[in-house]
Amino acid sequence: MKGFTLVELVMTMLLISIAALGVTYVLGLAFRHQSDALWQAKAIAIASAYQEEILSRRFDEHSPLGGVPPCSPSTTPCSIASAFDDGEPRAQFDDVDDYDGVNDSPPLDADGNPRPEYAAYHVAVSVSYADATTIARLSLNGATDVKVVTVQVTSPEGGKLTLAALKGNY
Repeated sequence: MKGFTLVELVMTMLLISIAALGVTYVLGLAFRHQSDALWQAKAIAIASAYQEEILSRRFDEHSPLGGVPPCSPSTTPCSIASAFDDGEPRAQFDDVDDYDGVNDSPPLDADGNPRPEYAAYHVAVSVSYADATTIARLSLNGATDVKVVTVQVTSPEGGKLTLAALKGNY
């Protein structure tokens, strides 16, 4: 007589259930993270839009249009970090310092209009002069040669994306 014994049948069922458990775990992990690429792409798009908007502005409130001559101790002094402008409405932002402390939820376009496609996202911006390490690494002449513009986007899932850029005093 040919067939399976009870022990063989139980062992086969055990092996199949272990394999099914592994497959179920992998599928669950994939389903949990399937939207990561989407929120990351949207976060990069909104962070890039903010960076473009900010970096298109003048270096400093005291910088002339076109940036020449740059603010410096020998020409017009640059703003000090603790005295960055604030209180201006978004439509009047004309230099990178104006964006320091921006905290938008939902994100806004350059005209100050909400972006409905990013309604659940949050954007925080900070602007500061480069620290001593960055000044040394870039072989800069002075503490007012570069500002660091940092844009952090938080997705609806809580993921954070941070982009930093340098704005030169020229």
